[in-house]
Amino acid sequence: MVLKIGLDFHGVISAKPDKFALFCKKIRQLGISVYVISGGPKSDIIKYLDRYGIEYDHVWAILDNCEENGTVSFYDDGSFVVPTEIWDKAKAEYCAKEGINFHIDDSTIYGKYFVTPYCHYDIRQGCCRLDNRIEINFNSPEAAAVKIAEFLKKSSLN
Repeated sequence: MVLKIGLDFHGVISAKPDKFALFCKKIRQLGISVYVISGGPKSDIIKYLDRYGIEYDHVWAILDNCEENGTVSFYDDGSFVVPTEIWDKAKAEYCAKEGINFHIDDSTIYGKYFVTPYCHYDIRQGCCRLDNRIEINFNSPEAAAVKIAEFLKKSSLN
């Protein structure tokens, strides 16, 4: 079984790209696939990840997905709109569909839609918490990777 972690881009990876470059490298060394999941657009996310040397296996963006599905409206000024409920549920639905085992995001809104374990990231502290069961400190990115890998491997046995 391939273990997968979802990482939000805006507010998580983008908050501390140097730390997340170390985290992603280590967690991939531990055999866990990294899915970067964001609002998008996907092409901008990929450019940023590559510029900072952040390793990943997949990048998925809500905006690109909504464009493919016809659920986004674009305006002449470059702005766009996606129905709020579609946007807010998109990451959770993607994680469930892809079998992602653990997701880290800074949004409190999206968490309520997840069946995937959802670790709420606090930008100020550089930590995320999963239902008060586990706290991950990304100020030590390699130790954070090991802690998540141990949690995922233990959870996959149950």
